Amino acid sequence: MKTKNTHKGTSLSDRVLVILSIATGLAGCAQDGPGRAERTDRQIGQTASRAGEIVQEPQRPLDEQTEKAGAHINDAAISNHIKNDLLNDPLLALSNINVTTTAGAVTLSGIVNSQQAMDRAVEIARRHPDVKSVENKLLIKAPSRI
Repeated sequence: MKTKNTHKGTSLSDRVLVILSIATGLAGCAQDGPGRAERTDRQIGQTASRAGEIVQEPQRPLDEQTEKAGAHINDAAISNHIKNDLLNDPLLALSNINVTTTAGAVTLSGIVNSQQAMDRAVEIARRHPDVKSVENKLLIKAPSRI
């Protein structure tokens, strides 16, 4: 027998109320006799179990969203920490370095004045404890000719 999933358009509280109403109605039927009481107890147990499943359904996507948001916040914190360290380094203070982080993978891009400055920027990014990898897209500024 195929059943239709009708609870998707209703709020969680509405669904729980419907299930609890059904369970209450089933409990009232328990007064009709001993055999009926056992069946009713079983039905109430099944209904309560299903109610628990319905209550848990919205939690799964919420957990996933929370995890994604946490990862995004952590990536932003990593980028900000690295940017701060780059700005506070005397060799890199005047460099134009962009820092982006995705899932702990840091990408450095922009222009630095020397190979030494490039190496220093990569070293600063790698030393952060939550950095999983560093991609170096930095370019060395060509010396100006007068």
